[in-house]
Amino acid sequence: MKKPSFLENARQYIVWLAAKCAIGALSILPLCILFPALRGLASVFRILGVRKRVVRANLRAALGKELTEQELARIERDCYTEYGQVMAEILASDRLLEYKKEQYEFTGRQILDEVTQSGKGFLVLTGHLGSFVNAAHYLPSIGIRFSFIAKRIANKYINREVEAVYGRHGNKLISVKSAQNDPEGGTKFFKTLKQGDYVVALVDQDAGNTGTKTTFFGLPTYLPGGPVALACRGGFPIATAFATRESGRILIELNTPIDYSSANSLTEAVNIVLEEYSRRLEEKVRKHPEQYFWFHKKWKSHPEIRAQYKK
Repeated sequence: MKKPSFLENARQYIVWLAAKCAIGALSILPLCILFPALRGLASVFRILGVRKRVVRANLRAALGKELTEQELARIERDCYTEYGQVMAEILASDRLLEYKKEQYEFTGRQILDEVTQSGKGFLVLTGHLGSFVNAAHYLPSIGIRFSFIAKRIANKYINREVEAVYGRHGNKLISVKSAQNDPEGGTKFFKTLKQGDYVVALVDQDAGNTGTKTTFFGLPTYLPGGPVALACRGGFPIATAFATRESGRILIELNTPIDYSSANSLTEAVNIVLEEYSRRLEEKVRKHPEQYFWFHKKWKSHPEIRAQYKK
C-alpha cells in the first residue's frame, strides 16, 4: 500500500484529532444529556441532507411497494435518530455495563455451548442492524469473547480508534483490506477458526461484481463471500446473530447454525449460507426497519437504484 504524503498524513491526523476531541467531550456528558444530544445531532444531519438521498432510495427500493410515502418518511426520520442513539450507546458503553441486567438480554447460549463442546471454531454472520458494537462490549462481561472481521480504514489514525472500539473488553480484531479478497486477512481468519475461537463478520454491504448474488427485499444484492467460503472449506459451523433494541433493552439473538451440508461444491455452499443469511436479516429488518443502517449504498450494483443515489 502506498504511503500517504506528508500533507495527506497531516490531514488525516487533524481529522482524527478533531474527532478525538469531540468524542472525548461527548463521553463525559451525563446520560440524560448525551442520549438526546446525539439523537438531536443526528436529526440535524438529516435536515442538512447528509446521506438523505441514499436512505430514501434504499427505503423506497425495500419497502416502497408496501408502505406509503408518509410511512417511509417516518422510518427515515427514525433511522437518523436511531443512529444517534447507537453512537451515544457506544460512547456510554462502560456506564451501561454497570446496569447490564436492565440494559441487555442474550438468547442462544445453548447454541453457543453446543458448538463449544464440539471444539470447532464458529463463524457468526451479522449486519449493520441495531447496536451491534455495543452488544460486542456486553458479551465479554458474560464470558463470551470473539474476533471481529473489520475492513481497514484509509485514515490510519481513525483506523486505530476503530480497532480500539471493537477490541475493548477482551475482544480481538482481524483487520482486512477487503472482505472478499485479502490473502493475509484470510489466513488470520482461518487460523482463528482452527484455534476454536468465535469470529463475527458483517457481510451485508454491496460487494459489487466480485460478490455473491443473493436476494434482499426481492432485489438482487451482492455480498462479500470470502469469510463464508473459508469457513465452508474448513467445515466450520456458521450461524447468524442480530442485536436490536426492544422494549428499551438491547436484545442479542444467536440463531441456529445454517445447514450447508447438502452442497455439492464450495460455491453452492456459499450461496446456501448467504441466501439464508439475507433471509434472516430481512426478517429482522422488517420488524425494526428504523434500526437498519440504510446509510450505505445497499444496491449500488443495481443500475436503477444506483441512479437514485445520485439524484
